[in-house]
Amino acid sequence: MFRWYRDAERCYVYLPDVSSATVSSQQQTVMPWKDAFRQSRWFTRGWTLQELIAPTIVEFYSKEGALLGDKRSLEPLIRDITGIPASALRCTPLSDFPVAEREAWVRGRQTTHEEDIVYSLLGIFDVHMPLIYGEGREKAQKRLLEEVQKTVKGTRASDFSITFSLSEVPETQYFVARESEIVEMRRTLSSDGSRRIVVLHGLGGIGKTQLAVTYTKRYRDEYSAIFWLNIKDELSIRRSFTKVATQILRQHPDASGLNALDPQLNPEEVIEAVKAWLSLPGNTRWLVVYDNYDNLRLSNHKTDTGVDILQFLPTSHQGSIIVTTRLSRVDIGHRIRIKKLESIDDSLKILSTTSGRDSLYDDMDARDLVEKLDGLPLALATAGAYLRHVAASCSDYLRLYTKSWARLHASTPDLGSYQDRTLSSTWQVSYEQVKEKNALAAHLLQWWAYFSNEDVWFELLQPYDDEGTPWIFELKDELNFNSAIGILQDYGFVEPHRLSPDLIESRGYSIHACLHSWTIHTLNQDCDGDLNRLALKCIASRVPSHNDDKFWQLQRRLLSHAMMTCATIQDGDVGLDWAFSNLGNLYFDQGKMQEAEEMYLRALRGKEKAWGPDHTSTLDTVNNLGSLYKVQGKMQEAEEMYLRALRGMEKAWGPDHTSTLNTVNNLGSLYCDQGKMQEAEEMYLRALRGYEKAIGPQDIARYRPAINTMCSLGAFLWRQGKPVEAGEYYHRAHSNLEVLLGPQHYDVQTLRNVLLEINQNIQETTVPW
Repeated sequence: MFRWYRDAERCYVYLPDVSSATVSSQQQTVMPWKDAFRQSRWFTRGWTLQELIAPTIVEFYSKEGALLGDKRSLEPLIRDITGIPASALRCTPLSDFPVAEREAWVRGRQTTHEEDIVYSLLGIFDVHMPLIYGEGREKAQKRLLEEVQKTVKGTRASDFSITFSLSEVPETQYFVARESEIVEMRRTLSSDGSRRIVVLHGLGGIGKTQLAVTYTKRYRDEYSAIFWLNIKDELSIRRSFTKVATQILRQHPDASGLNALDPQLNPEEVIEAVKAWLSLPGNTRWLVVYDNYDNLRLSNHKTDTGVDILQFLPTSHQGSIIVTTRLSRVDIGHRIRIKKLESIDDSLKILSTTSGRDSLYDDMDARDLVEKLDGLPLALATAGAYLRHVAASCSDYLRLYTKSWARLHASTPDLGSYQDRTLSSTWQVSYEQVKEKNALAAHLLQWWAYFSNEDVWFELLQPYDDEGTPWIFELKDELNFNSAIGILQDYGFVEPHRLSPDLIESRGYSIHACLHSWTIHTLNQDCDGDLNRLALKCIASRVPSHNDDKFWQLQRRLLSHAMMTCATIQDGDVGLDWAFSNLGNLYFDQGKMQEAEEMYLRALRGKEKAWGPDHTSTLDTVNNLGSLYKVQGKMQEAEEMYLRALRGMEKAWGPDHTSTLNTVNNLGSLYCDQGKMQEAEEMYLRALRGYEKAIGPQDIARYRPAINTMCSLGAFLWRQGKPVEAGEYYHRAHSNLEVLLGPQHYDVQTLRNVLLEINQNIQETTVPW
């Protein structure tokens, strides 16, 4: 019967107790019949369960024959009435759902014969058994469960059955929110008893163990035995096998290979005996979790103290295995990378559960906090434990997190689910292992504290000069960089940064925001000024000039790193005036005016001290400050800066040097904005004559400043109501720029459009140009 419904093209449900008489065809979306739909007898009958679940398309009709909707359009309403998940209504394989959950779908339904409430589930569980009317519901249900157990556990399940227990597993009661990962685990581990392995890997604290706990609890009824092994080191795994042997012997005293052993005396023999028991014919429906496999043995390290998991796997190709590890290189089964929680609401639910505060969903400070903790379950649980212990607000916690990270976590109560771990210690263990395997990788992670947590790439880390510790220069070699990044990826510290369509240079890498806080407050507990300076130099040396075709994209990649490293650099650092100047240019171009002013002033102080007030490098920064003040609307300060720069440039380079002329052009623009039209025109014409004399149109590659001044003069004359004269300068600029950049370049096309607009406003039929 179930197959008959499943294979139907379309099924029709006639509801004689639901009227649509008051519903016109134009008003059906109002659904005034939905209360009657909720109360319909059809949803209380046992046999209609498979009529609802099995077909792909189910249409519902009122007693008047009006179409009310189908299973998909009415899904929220049906889900609310029946409690059946949307995925089950959408024909997801029913084997993905636990036995207990499928059995619950029929609760509250009725059938004429009491046995039919059980028989109606045969298709739901895909099992066969004879129908014996008169046996009663209890006996029918017992026989059904026996058939189901044979399907999911095997025909000899009772021979190997072990009572489910997670008494020594670090279990949590908070929300896990990993439904997609659980579905993927379920599909991978579903089999006929042959070996299936799932490897859950990701950053420490991301929730791998809790996901494994949730999976075992949900599907506990479908395994004959579930064992939990701690495989963080060989001592732990031996102890775990001893406990497993005790579990087996407690329920099966005559277990082959184990009954003659004392589990406390010879761990090696116990391990082999347990493996042999798990490999017995018919014992195919067990699940073993190998938790904390973070220290694996490398084949090329004879003295390695790590663990080789293959030595602890049963030999027969049967059973189900889950491995949790921080290492992405563990490749013995289907790998599932566990990422941060993407939903703010999921994060809020963890914070609410662990803190015991129910009002967080409407608390904007709580939302700010979970955004800062960026979907890391252990960080959220840690924050919740602190908030449960102390009468502090979420904003208080966020303030302490930002300013006193290490002290805050040291004063946080122990988590019941992580008695031996904190955010700091869970990463410290991995960090020590990284340091042992690749010192450069450990140095790189420590240095990362002075960059943004997102998008660090190879070219960014190239040293600017010969200053720095030796390992810095090892990163100049791309193979060394890739090797260090590879180790950090292995331990879950690093992941490739999301790609952007305008990516330039190498692909970047990112670390989690909470991990970044740990690198700042723990790995760099005392701020390392040398590393800070090196980071600043690397970032500043990458700031591109406007002559670079992709300067805008590169600037955007650099901006967050500049913001991070500038926040901690000391004001008294000498020899960084060039770096501050470059970063000022970066901030200026990116619209960060306050930060740009701070950088320019720091650069100016450094240059005045090192070179004197009239040095050309000092004057360049003075000119930049003038441009910044102009954009900020500080016209008087801008004019003072420009005039100071002009006097110095004329003295140092002469009146016709290009650097001097740049300042002249800037003054022209300033006077124009101030309404000093005569002074503005004088400055523009002086600059253009000077450029043509100093460079000349034949040197088109260096002629861009002159072109810019032509455009400025054109705009100035257009504002003066002189379109013909304006058009002459725009035409000259367009002709030269077309030679420089080509006719299809955006700037050339923009000038062409300006010329067309001017032409439309000129009344003469003949344009001189």
